[in-house]
Amino acid sequence: MPFTPFHFGFAIFLWSILFFLDPVALLIGCVIIDLEPIAYILFGVGRLHGIMHSLLGVFVFLIPTSLLSWGTYKILKLERYIKTYNPLISLFSSFIALLSHIFFDAIIYSEIMFFYPFSKKTGMLFGLWSSQTDYLILTIMFFVGGVLLILRFLYKKSKGNQSNESKMREKHIKK
Repeated sequence: MPFTPFHFGFAIFLWSILFFLDPVALLIGCVIIDLEPIAYILFGVGRLHGIMHSLLGVFVFLIPTSLLSWGTYKILKLERYIKTYNPLISLFSSFIALLSHIFFDAIIYSEIMFFYPFSKKTGMLFGLWSSQTDYLILTIMFFVGGVLLILRFLYKKSKGNQSNESKMREKHIKK
């Protein structure tokens, strides 16, 4: 787990370029797998990066992540701000986010069995790049994604304002 919030960088960046994805599922999926190390740290249960940091973990957390996304949409009434919840898009977004989490962790932690239950081999992606590079990539993704989202929303807002202005002109001309 590079420090868990770093994983948000991937979610923000991905949503900024693939706007059809479920942003809530991406954000939840990028961090929910870290319930495993939290349980280990707090209660001594399991391992720091055990089987939940694997393909098995992706499938274990897939439906709960999507359901948490749905619940978040309902509780916070997010449909007012972003598109409505779509179960298939949410599952797809959850899958990508969960997979990204174990990918970035597998590069910097040698004990991760990325392909478990198909293989118990550890360290298959370990050392692909350094932990500092991992943090840097996720940080850059966060800032680039954030800038792209801001630009997208500003563009959308300006298009909305232009549309409203032209409607006002049409009304004025008709009078």
